[in-house]
Order: sequence, then C-alpha cells, then structure tokens
Amino acid sequence: MLSDTFDPLKLGLSFPIMIALAGSFKLLLFMMRLTIIGFGNQAQAWSQNLQDSGFPIRVALQPDSASFDKVVKLGMEPVEIGSEAFFEDRAFVLLTPDSTHHLFMTNYGHMFQEGSLILYNHGFSLLQNKFQTHFPHLKHILFAVKAIGSEIRNQYLLKGKLGAVYSLEHVSGDTSSYQKWLDKMSAALGINMGIFKTTFEHETQADLYSEQGLLCSLIPYTAGEMFRHLVEKGIEPELAYFECWHELKLVVNAMVDKGPEGFYDLISPNALVGSEKGYQRLMTKDFNSNLENLLSEIQSNKFNEELENTNVEDLRKTIRNRWASSPLMKTFNDINSKSIK
Repeated sequence: MLSDTFDPLKLGLSFPIMIALAGSFKLLLFMMRLTIIGFGNQAQAWSQNLQDSGFPIRVALQPDSASFDKVVKLGMEPVEIGSEAFFEDRAFVLLTPDSTHHLFMTNYGHMFQEGSLILYNHGFSLLQNKFQTHFPHLKHILFAVKAIGSEIRNQYLLKGKLGAVYSLEHVSGDTSSYQKWLDKMSAALGINMGIFKTTFEHETQADLYSEQGLLCSLIPYTAGEMFRHLVEKGIEPELAYFECWHELKLVVNAMVDKGPEGFYDLISPNALVGSEKGYQRLMTKDFNSNLENLLSEIQSNKFNEELENTNVEDLRKTIRNRWASSPLMKTFNDINSKSIK
C-alpha cells in the first residue's frame, strides 16, 4: 500500500520517466503533476501557492504569450500549449476565462491522453458546452475555490480562511484515489475550511446568482447610490466614501469571522436598531420577488441566452465609463493618491 509520506519527486526523475515506471494507476495518480493552463490572476495565485507548498506544477501558455519570462523568473516550468511536451501530463486545470474554453477544447480536447484529468474552476463552461459528452475519454472534475485570485494568494500568505467545492460526477467507478489527490492538492493550495461536494450545475447556479443578486450588483451599486445621496445632501465626499465604500471590507470581514449571529452581537446599539429598520424598509416582497426571478432565469437558461446575445467587451466598456466618470471614483482616486505609502 502506498504511504502518504511517499514522495516520488525526491527520486529526481522526470515526470515522463516516473509515469513509465509507475507500477499502478494509484501510484501514478498520487505523484501526478498539475499543469496550470493560463497565467491570469487565478492561475498566478494557484501557481504560487502550489509552488510554495512544494506541489509539482507546470504553467501552460500560448506560444506568443508575454508571460513566459514572468513564469521563468518565478522559478516555474513553462510549457507551450499544444506541444508534444504539453500532453505528457495527466492532470490539467483550465484557469483561462470561461469564454475561451470552447475553442481550447475544440482544438486540443481530442489530443489529451485517455483518462487525463481536466479540472474546471467553475461549472459554467462544461454545462454550456457539454464537454463530458464530446470528450468522454477525459475525466472532467470541478474544483472551485470560493475566492477571487488575489484573495487566494493573500489568504494563503496570511494563513487565512479558504474553502472550495468539488464534483467527481463525471468520473466513473471508484473515485477514492481522485478524492485523495484532490485533498492533497487542495491542502497545498491553502484550502483550510474543507472541500465540499456539489455538482457542476449547482456550483454554476450558485455562482451566477451570488454575482447577479449581491456581489457584483447590489453591493457596489447600492454603495454608489448611498454615496451620491450623502454628497447631494452636503456630506463631504471623503466621509461619504469611507462610510459607504471603504468600510465594506471591514464589515464583511467581521461577518465572515463571526458569522451572522456573532456579527449582530458585535455591532453598536445604533447600528443594531438601524439594521432592523433597513431590513424592514428595504427587504420588501418586490425585492425578494426580483431576487427569485434572477435565480429562475439562471435555472431556466434564460441568462445563458442573454449572455450569448451580449457583446461582453462593449458592456465592460460601458460599465467602466459609468464608474470612471462617477464622483465616487474621483473621490477614491483622490484619497488613494494622498495615502501614505
């Protein structure tokens, strides 16, 4: 039986040789290196965390990528996507934008070795493109860290809290060896709150819903409107900025650290009474109905249709321009330009 402390990397053998010498698939899986595809924010965080933990990785880049030098300077091994060497490994994680996955899998999906692992950081692209049907020779695995790239790195360095969800629904047969490898990889990544079982569909729905109903809409836009109200009523913009924007992180940190019950034990009497007034005034039937409609449109795939008919880059430009010209953004820039470095 393979010992949990066995480390084939200390033998000094290359991965192709170790793979050739592996006496069983369980041994091969245990010593498997992860090839990280891409080098954006998520990929950089994964790469640095895993490297710092001693977990074997490579970084796969397009031939014309400007990130080759950066990868080498960080002491990581780069490999060109589509090269013969690229397909030597058996475990890959797609950390490029979801919109790029269809073209990537169309070009390379059939070239991966039988039984290779393809990890997805979100369930959306697999559900949308049905990769498990088009590439049944691969083992499609969901492993979604519930944090943005910068926080994956920051929390690792601070030994903070990180959680993740996973799905092995598209891995047939005994999945215990894959579970063991995921446990080893997640620990090296800095996941310390556990990895929790879900499905591709559930992760996709929850991820889209939290973005639409809270994280990327309600929080920033409500903060922006409240900032505007205060300034229009004569409140100094700097004070309005701190009250409506800067304190968000501090309050959310307390919510995450203490939980909902502990958070409301923590806040002042003024904040407590005010929170109940806001709850009764703002959380109306119409508000809850709109939230439920957002989820219904995700579950019915109506949102997917909207996404397909949206020019994302044009929309991004519109939203950037909206915020760039806002008094809140001007105040943010003014305050940060004067901050003590």
